[in-house]
Amino acid sequence: MRGLAEYVMRGRREALLVSVVATVVPMFFWLGAAVVGLVTLRKGLREGALVMLWALLPAAAAAWFGEIMPAATLLGVMLAAWVLRVTVSWPWALCSAAASGLLLGGGLITVGRGYLANVEQLFAELMKGIAEQATVDAPVHAMLKAPAAGDIAGMFGLILAVTLVLALIVARWWQAMLYNAGGFRTEFHALRLDRRQVLGLLLLAFGFAALGEGFRLWVWVPLVPLAFAGIGLVHALVAARGLGAWLGFFYAALLLFAPLKQFLVVLAAVDSWIDIRGWAARKPGA
Repeated sequence: MRGLAEYVMRGRREALLVSVVATVVPMFFWLGAAVVGLVTLRKGLREGALVMLWALLPAAAAAWFGEIMPAATLLGVMLAAWVLRVTVSWPWALCSAAASGLLLGGGLITVGRGYLANVEQLFAELMKGIAEQATVDAPVHAMLKAPAAGDIAGMFGLILAVTLVLALIVARWWQAMLYNAGGFRTEFHALRLDRRQVLGLLLLAFGFAALGEGFRLWVWVPLVPLAFAGIGLVHALVAARGLGAWLGFFYAALLLFAPLKQFLVVLAAVDSWIDIRGWAARKPGA
């Protein structure tokens, strides 16, 4: 990965080549977005926008055929990288990623209803096929129902928010690797949201929860910054105790057990008030 980052930083032509090719290759659009993020972080918004616009050409073609995530990711990661460059604040960069997810979901509900209808139909056909082929009881068949348009919009928003954060992490990791060894690790371990940010994100989440079952996925979009702040806190605590080998088990549990995600959100929220890192670092009796 270091070799790729060095190649991208040789000049605009190299960055354009990697971002465009990565965007064209299916399932690697996040890599093209990470390139845009790296260029924006290192060289500024203007240079990042030039790279993004060229990568946006194949992404726009993909959007024409129904795949909107590459274009949304390119636009969103440039915004998040610019916010990180200007504010030097991971919390605000994470909040911008969540905002992009909410904007995408809101855009789909308001002006993208035709697109949502097509996706809803695809899900309905998929669920019908699974139900017909599966040898399960009738109650389970009843559970295999296609998600509604609101759920689909929330799903797209959530996927975008998470993808933006991951692409930005790769971009900042590349930048630190090339120009500030260990810088990203220090920043990630120190990631801690402000109390006002936490309150705003929680209010948004509770607001979506109050809207009913159709917005259950929307609840998680504003919680993405808190979830990643919780992950950063776990990394910091593990590093302080010299238990890095346990991180693999942590990520396996994170993928397998949904309650752990909720615990990370609560942990990050509590950390904004009591500074768990500082509390854990205190010696007994201090």
